[in-house]
Amino acid sequence: MAEIIGVKQLYKNLRDIAKRAKAGESFVVVKHATPLFRIVPSEQDATQKPFTLRDVIALRFRSGEKKLHEKIDEIVYKT
Repeated sequence: MAEIIGVKQLYKNLRDIAKRAKAGESFVVVKHATPLFRIVPSEQDATQKPFTLRDVIALRFRSGEKKLHEKIDEIVYKT
């Protein structure tokens, strides 16, 4: 069950709350008894390392089609 905390409490104790969320705790932030948002632990597995630039480069899509990025930009941004 998520712990209910006020906006002031979040402001004053942000570092501690962030550490607790990283450890698996959840929070509901309220203002004048109205829920505003939730703070939940990241879904990233703690044993999984974050991606590096080298990882992203290794995962590049290789279609063999030249200027594929321009076609994607045209579709996405309708240039």
